[in-house]
Amino acid sequence: MKRPNKILLTILCTTLATLSATAQNRTTVTGSRYALRGDSVYVDLLIGLYNTEVPKRSFILLTPSIQKGSSVSMDLPAIMINGKNRHRAYQRLLELRRGPVGVGLAINAGNKDAPRIHRYSAAIPYEPWMKEAALAIREGEWPLVEMSYETVADSMQDLTPPSEQPYRDVQLNFMISFKEPAPEPVKTRSETGKAYLDFAAGSTVLNPYLNNNAAELVKIGAAIQNIKNNPAITITAITFDGYASPDGAASVNRELSGMRAMALKEYIRTVCSLENRLFRVSGKGEDWTAFAELMSASYAAYREQALDIISSTDSPDVRERRLAALPGGAYRDMSASMFPRLRRTDYGLQYTVAPFTVEDGKRMLETSPSWLSLSEMYAIAQTYQAGSAEFQRMFNIAVETFPDSDVACFNAAANALATGNTAAAQMYLDKVTNRDAACENNMGVLAAMQGDYDAAAAHFARAAEGANAEAARNIAETNKLKQE
Repeated sequence: MKRPNKILLTILCTTLATLSATAQNRTTVTGSRYALRGDSVYVDLLIGLYNTEVPKRSFILLTPSIQKGSSVSMDLPAIMINGKNRHRAYQRLLELRRGPVGVGLAINAGNKDAPRIHRYSAAIPYEPWMKEAALAIREGEWPLVEMSYETVADSMQDLTPPSEQPYRDVQLNFMISFKEPAPEPVKTRSETGKAYLDFAAGSTVLNPYLNNNAAELVKIGAAIQNIKNNPAITITAITFDGYASPDGAASVNRELSGMRAMALKEYIRTVCSLENRLFRVSGKGEDWTAFAELMSASYAAYREQALDIISSTDSPDVRERRLAALPGGAYRDMSASMFPRLRRTDYGLQYTVAPFTVEDGKRMLETSPSWLSLSEMYAIAQTYQAGSAEFQRMFNIAVETFPDSDVACFNAAANALATGNTAAAQMYLDKVTNRDAACENNMGVLAAMQGDYDAAAAHFARAAEGANAEAARNIAETNKLKQE
């Protein structure tokens, strides 16, 4: 795809001295840079943890912010410095795709073998007010009580002498590479959910009319029927994993969780007219991991005591006895507020989806984009004019649906380059692991758009060595600079 772009060769930056981020000197910010390159502002920081001690269940949050007076400001993604246990909880949330919004870098300060210096980089689109704005860092400690606020750069400065800006009006036109995804031979998909069903104490009989059971059963049944009734879909497996709260003997709770999951399975199998061979049922027993997460997120007065009990022993029955011995009605409170959220059945649906035509894919795109493959989305994009809103939308949907796909991230970066969004292009290219010739070409386009023509030429040369079709044209474009 071809996109004309007029590029200015001015680079504005300032390098800062080493600065302390807190009065206690627990963290330092060193080698900082606040720079304007092309149409984006870049902030680079080195975070030093030389004397940093973070309690194992706490974290420190550093928030870089560009500010003009008290009226205009923009926060950049934050730096989360975690204690040992807090970092483990953070990683679990990432695995569940429930990570906190706005975190650009997470550091495990509880790992004694981890590096003491960490690199932080962020880029945002440039706005005129930023030229005279300051770069500051706020620091807060869990539960996010602000501790300090320090300015680390008063403004951006233009350090480039006019004599080093000889090519300000050169018009360069670059060609961007896209990748056609490989077809997906079998489209295997899955969905998960949680069912919170009430049973009489000690009972494994499922009463559809008890408390909120009817609504929960309708939710599960509707999810399964939606898939079962679609002729393009074949269900391959349904799993039910039962969980229990910590009250009672662990061995009894494991058996109880399995039998209650089996009761749910029999209900769904009958109501949805499904074959028994599709189901896999297990009883997981007491869910101490989820309980610890709920306790960590609570503001209960007994929170630290309860977490210490959980981490002090692996025996579930010993844990329960010690929790029950907490003073002030703590066990009664957690039984009422937390235990019901642990009594649940996690369910999973595995199925395959038949291939779609382009027209069927367009209809399915509005309701169930995950049922399409990347190659089907790419085929749909080709029916639109390159650069049109519909064309761009397809690549955005693709990367939202397949965020871990190299090809989806690569094409999203290419799409961002085509629209001039260098910050988004940088973000997506950073996620691409296959740095092949096509990737080298697009990295060269990005470098040129950021004003780094030496880096762009190097990228284009490597792309040409890999027989990238667009690289030769882009090399010719950068050679225009030598003719001036």
